[in-house]
Amino acid sequence: MTKRALDGLSRRGLLAAAVGSVAVGSVAALTGCATTEPRSRAGGRDIPDPVSFLRTSWSTDPFALCSYSFLAPSPLGVDVRTRLAASVGGRLHFAGEATAAEAPATTTGALISGRRAARDILRSARPGQSVAVVGAGFAGLGCARALTDAGMRVTVLEGRDRTGGRVWTERIAGVPAEMGASWIHDWRGGNPVSQILKQSGGRSSPFDYDSVAGEDRAAMTELKPYARKVNDADDPDTTSIGDLLPDKPSAALRWAANETYTQEYAAEPDQLAVSALEEGTAGSGGDVLLPDGYDKLIAEVQGDIKVRTGATVTAVRHDSTGTTLTLDGGEEIEADHSVITVPIGVLKAGRIAFHPALPDEKQEAIDALGAGLLDKLWLEFDEVFWDRDAGVIEWFDHDDPGLWAYWINGQKAFGKPVLLGFNAGAYAHRLAKHTDQQAVTSALDALRGMYP
Repeated sequence: MTKRALDGLSRRGLLAAAVGSVAVGSVAALTGCATTEPRSRAGGRDIPDPVSFLRTSWSTDPFALCSYSFLAPSPLGVDVRTRLAASVGGRLHFAGEATAAEAPATTTGALISGRRAARDILRSARPGQSVAVVGAGFAGLGCARALTDAGMRVTVLEGRDRTGGRVWTERIAGVPAEMGASWIHDWRGGNPVSQILKQSGGRSSPFDYDSVAGEDRAAMTELKPYARKVNDADDPDTTSIGDLLPDKPSAALRWAANETYTQEYAAEPDQLAVSALEEGTAGSGGDVLLPDGYDKLIAEVQGDIKVRTGATVTAVRHDSTGTTLTLDGGEEIEADHSVITVPIGVLKAGRIAFHPALPDEKQEAIDALGAGLLDKLWLEFDEVFWDRDAGVIEWFDHDDPGLWAYWINGQKAFGKPVLLGFNAGAYAHRLAKHTDQQAVTSALDALRGMYP
């Protein structure tokens, strides 16, 4: 099974992959948390406490409210992304991974969408006109770069205190800890993000999804006949994958479905349209990690473009003559064109008010797309106690199949005693309500089960 995700916010690439608020700390720092924490399970080897950790919470990040988009069952089908990408009145434009039919939920799709929005503007704009770009991720910066190079006057507005959006690189144990996008997928064959990597002088490290410890092959075998039913669905746009699974699946089937669908698309099978499995265009070259960090690519795209951080757009007025953006605090910025690149979670929550309201077909697209959740927990240890040679470590908790089910071995990827755990869909939403200590304790319980 090949995992593909936001070239880096889904495990396919981003968003995977999807980011969000982050908790950073050591176990010593956790001792001040609430006193009603769950206790670790008894038994198992003496798994050491981590030296430090990094934790994402994308669903609580007000500038994301999700990790990345997914295709939910809808009569709109795969055309939903084209609808979302369409401009309104030739003055209001939309970009971002959710609009990228070529490569949704990836940094590749985000970059392509930003450049596409720039081309749309340049077809009708006069040289030197003004453009406001909302969001400084790959979509926003890619758009701003193309417009600036074409001689347009560009203002980039970013609500966060940093650029990158759902591409966000921290450091743990001296190596880059990607809180959002981790991989470049299909990194050969003209992938524009791979071209940015080359321009930046950054390194790439091939990732081997087939180097797995802990896979439950019997569970995967149990999923096979249902996967064939999914592939043969008569109406893939309006049928969910969950519709083709048993009403009361076994623990093994739940685990296999989590590994195959939820961890990949950040949504539960009953939320995910069958046609989601066919989205995007196939690339080549496998997937790579970035030993120097994804932030190096963001810096390469941005170049000398100035970004106004801490500038949260709350409303957009638009008509045939131009646009006016209102910032939190009341300031107004006028521009001939505006490009909205915020995540689908922000659009669905109505965090930006549009005047006049968006056309029905645009709002229908926003309502129809799903906002997925994939969260990460990075754990640094003093020494390695897990499988050194496996790139991926899987875990089947028979009491809670899907919880802490997928891990990346940082020892193999980076040469450091680091583990990266993923949770997606309902499990990610559940853990988002946990304190830091509860989340770390839950992860350590899983590791004790994996290495008794």
